[in-house]
Amino acid sequence: MKTMFTRFGALVVALYLGGCAQPPPPQPVEPPDTRAADEATIRAASIEWAAAAQAKDAEKFVSFYADDATLMMEAAPDVKGIAALRETAAGMMQDPNFALNFETTTVEVARSSDLAYELSTYSLTMSDPKTKKPVTQIGHGLVVWKKIGGSWKALLDVPVSDPPA
Repeated sequence: MKTMFTRFGALVVALYLGGCAQPPPPQPVEPPDTRAADEATIRAASIEWAAAAQAKDAEKFVSFYADDATLMMEAAPDVKGIAALRETAAGMMQDPNFALNFETTTVEVARSSDLAYELSTYSLTMSDPKTKKPVTQIGHGLVVWKKIGGSWKALLDVPVSDPPA
């Protein structure tokens, strides 16, 4: 009888310990790689963004920025936030000589598909403050994009003019 209780006790302890053992945690599943699709989306957005600039549609132009975006232009204070960006774009586009063209050269999307950067070339024409004649600046730009609510928005826009020829 003692042997039966010993075996029964051993069985209970084994079952208890076996029940306490945790299975190994599942291996994390890597999300699908959407970088190619994200790159295509950003390139298409950049084309629409440039078209809004060419049409002098300030509201459409600003819609590509995140609410907390920053525009860092040379020899000017940073423009921060959607309200300031809207005011700046509208003011620039009122210039009769305003013309902005830009073209994407590179888009690199993070594996996480939540951040990306775009390199581009640009040409900006504005009126000279003194002569009122058109002056064109040519350069390169960097835009940092962030996926917000499933849409790509420009978070940081940094145009850098090329040195004079």
